[in-house]
Amino acid sequence: MKALIGIWVGLVVSAFTPTYETPVLIHRFIVQPSSKLIISGKTNVNAFQCASAYCGRDTLILHEGGPSGRPVFEKGYVGLDASSFDCGLALMTNDFNKTIKAKEYPSISIDFISFERVPVYGCTEERFKGRLKISLGGVTNSFEVDCSIEAKSNGLIHLKGGRRFVFSDFKLQAPTRMMGMVKVAESLDVNFHLILMLDPNS
Repeated sequence: MKALIGIWVGLVVSAFTPTYETPVLIHRFIVQPSSKLIISGKTNVNAFQCASAYCGRDTLILHEGGPSGRPVFEKGYVGLDASSFDCGLALMTNDFNKTIKAKEYPSISIDFISFERVPVYGCTEERFKGRLKISLGGVTNSFEVDCSIEAKSNGLIHLKGGRRFVFSDFKLQAPTRMMGMVKVAESLDVNFHLILMLDPNS
């Protein structure tokens, strides 16, 4: 009987005892128009670089703290217009748009999932790993990407990252021109440079 009373008292006490969890800090970052995505590659003749300017209105929501201890994005989507890439030459731009199926899949997205640790947001560049999903040509894959973050004196935060892919990662075929005489290498580098501003209303 005493044992039952002791268990009952313990349950009552635990029910009214406050639980202390790691506080969650929420950051809201507004993606600025000066952000861009750059895809670079090589042919058997020269190198090429195609850049897409950002013109959306996305906001990233990052949670710091919580059970996992690593920063996790509640909202990490950044969308870009696939047909906005400029490769410097009209013919090359046209070939590139065909390669990434810009007409069939007009949106390219970067969807941030998490960072390996909490950034300091200091005035010097800080490097870490990030987990994100990239959608290109109708195919979405999850990757670990090398990232860096740096806060500037004007209050803007520069988030950069990228890695090397192959066309087949997104079920794309490397283009060829001039009856196959110019061949594009199978690998290409995808790099993003996001300019972020802390939401003053958050």
